[in-house]
Amino acid sequence: MRITLKGLDDVDKQMARIERGTKALGNYRGEVGSRLPYAYGIEYGRHRKSGKLARRAGGTFYITNAINTVLSGADNDISEGLDKVTAPGPWVIRRLALWARRLARQNAPRGPKKRASYRLRRSINYRVTKQ
Repeated sequence: MRITLKGLDDVDKQMARIERGTKALGNYRGEVGSRLPYAYGIEYGRHRKSGKLARRAGGTFYITNAINTVLSGADNDISEGLDKVTAPGPWVIRRLALWARRLARQNAPRGPKKRASYRLRRSINYRVTKQ
């Protein structure tokens, strides 16, 4: 009985392409956050400099929870980026950052003043940078 394996060259090429794509992911960094001065106090429940209690309710962790959710489900986006895009680094990072921003905006606290809570939710933004 003779067994032959066809298409090994194609497998090697695909593995090399996936390896290049995953290395490209390491060159980019995504950040999700807010520039509002009170956003840190709402997120963590303490002031950034003094460490004093910022809110009685404590931290809401709307950005931290969004990032944890995104990172737990990131494998689908990474595999789709490696499959569809020739340069998956910025595409995948941007897609994950947009997802985290959307979740953070949904979970941002809504105060009694609609204008203030609208300002906080709109201030949550993302940035993709090359390292």
